[in-house]
This record gives sequence, structure tokens and C-alpha cells, in this order.
Amino acid sequence: MYFPSKKEFIKKTKKANLIPVYKEIFADFITPLLAYKRMRSENSFLFESVEGEEKIARYSFLGSDPSVVIFIKKNKVTIRGKSKNETLYCDDPFDYIKKFMSNFKTTKVKGLPRFYGGLVGYIGYDCIRYFEDIP
Repeated sequence: MYFPSKKEFIKKTKKANLIPVYKEIFADFITPLLAYKRMRSENSFLFESVEGEEKIARYSFLGSDPSVVIFIKKNKVTIRGKSKNETLYCDDPFDYIKKFMSNFKTTKVKGLPRFYGGLVGYIGYDCIRYFEDIP
């Protein structure tokens, strides 16, 4: 069974344009790592949640085939998407990311953790200059 229900999903579309749909899968026969290995592709990921001293993750997040990939190198921002490819230059690339993310209005879905999807990725150490004043 998928969550939220179709009726609840339609109701949520009145206030949001990004509504998570999920299905609980009991991992008796397949581990998150094995599932990831089966679906792995370029730009895919596996996130596991572990709280405190626990050895077993409560949630596993798998993703592949992103709708948009954003590359940042110095002040050059390259956006590769299914519907557009674009390169732009800006003083603070994170301003672009904030603007990009402002297009999405999310909603909470009962039963999901605080993070249930969205922008994922990594940044290099040299990006500290956008957060801190360094010589």
C-alpha cells in the first residue's frame, strides 16, 4: 500500500507541488545495500539513518535518475536537467541553489522522518568561502 492515499494526495496538491509518495518495505530478503546495487546508476545514492549507538538504520533512502543535477565550480553553475541545460555565473552559487529550491513547496506526510527527499549531494571543502570569511 502506498502512502498518502490518493484522496489525501489530491488534497495536499492544493498547498504544495512536491508531495512524497512512499511504500514501507520490510527488508526480510533484501538489504538496502543490495537494493542500491541493483538500481545503481550515475548520480544515484543510498542514505542510511542511524541514531545514537544503534547499529541498524531505521530508514534507508535510495535515489537515482535525478531530474536535475547542479555542478558548481568557483562561480560557475552548470545545471543539467531533463528539460534544460544551462550555465550561469554568480558571486555566490548558493544563492542560486536557494532560488532554485524556492520553486518547490513541500508538505509533511505523517509517518515520514524529517528528511524524506529533496536536494541531496555533497560540497567540497573549498566551498567554505561561501560560509565563512577566509583570507
